[in-house]
Amino acid sequence: MKKIVVSASSLPAGRNMSSQIEYIQRVGNFGADMYHLDVMDGKFVKNKSIDQTYVEQLREKSALLFDVHLMIENADKVVKKYINAGANIISVQFEAFSDEKVLIKTLKTIKNSGVMAGIAIDIDTDVNKIEPIIKYVDMVLVLCVKVGKGGQDFNKNAIKKIKTLRSQYPDLLIEADGGINDKSAPSVVRAGADILVSGHYIYTNDAYEAIQTLKGKNGQ
Repeated sequence: MKKIVVSASSLPAGRNMSSQIEYIQRVGNFGADMYHLDVMDGKFVKNKSIDQTYVEQLREKSALLFDVHLMIENADKVVKKYINAGANIISVQFEAFSDEKVLIKTLKTIKNSGVMAGIAIDIDTDVNKIEPIIKYVDMVLVLCVKVGKGGQDFNKNAIKKIKTLRSQYPDLLIEADGGINDKSAPSVVRAGADILVSGHYIYTNDAYEAIQTLKGKNGQ
């Protein structure tokens, strides 16, 4: 029975620092393995969330692994700020890059800094499009909803994408994010996901029960 890693999303806690601190400590105490820091700039996506200053301040409050997801334009220009702020994993959004060379350079910058590099793909993006850059990443983050907004319902089309990635890359680390709850988690894990990112489900329920449910319902 494989171990399921749960990464609690920062998104439901909003942009209030005290709320973020309270939440990260709560999920840490109740069994989350990582904290998924959703960074949105209000440009690549409509919504705006936290930035590297939050990552830096939260780093002082928690020993959890920091799983940073950059849903922003020009991530190549700011990625070092997130590295320096204390990120353990940084995933950049595939669709935010128009130049593959810039994307590869950004991924190399992350890895060369001793941080795990991830590539995130939106629900509408074919997994085959990232084939040329798989060798530069440690992880693929499969979005199970449309990028940029929390609280959306799980899109079952993500299952096929995860299965395809697992089949083509048996040793690849796969993270699933969006609409992950007690109902969607088992099928996501059976498809091949290693890490479950959950925001709304954990935030609006008893955090301990929600996290343990995600870890226990692994579909095996």
